[in-house]
Amino acid sequence: MFKKILVPVDGSKGALAALDKAVELQKLTDAELYILCVFKHHSLLEASLSMVRPKKLDIPDDALKEYATEIAVQAKHEAIERGADKVRAFVKGGRPSSTIVRFARKRDVDLIVIGSQGTNGDKTASILGSVSQRVASMAKCPTLVV
Repeated sequence: MFKKILVPVDGSKGALAALDKAVELQKLTDAELYILCVFKHHSLLEASLSMVRPKKLDIPDDALKEYATEIAVQAKHEAIERGADKVRAFVKGGRPSSTIVRFARKRDVDLIVIGSQGTNGDKTASILGSVSQRVASMAKCPTLVV
């Protein structure tokens, strides 16, 4: 059925719910489980306009990448604790929705399992968060919104 399942994580409750569902599906199908955390890339201009003047202009990306790595590693550990095997964690920089979809295409993912609301979720605006809505509409594979 499914050979590769992608679950994007951002540390939110919605992402953890999606991770739980992805682990259940992974155990049923013996698929590879890919965990992906995407951090928003900051341009050198954005970094130079920051209130804090870093010694190196690439520090905002470095800090965000480090934080995203922590989230991905923690999610991987949680998936393994819940009984998943064949788990790999990845960190990418870019716009979350397009980066998730691009990653899924490059890796021939069969299913994306994504939380309905992430860290940027505004529950009053809509039922689905903007990232999950864009991923569901752009992905070429089935997308399960949890």
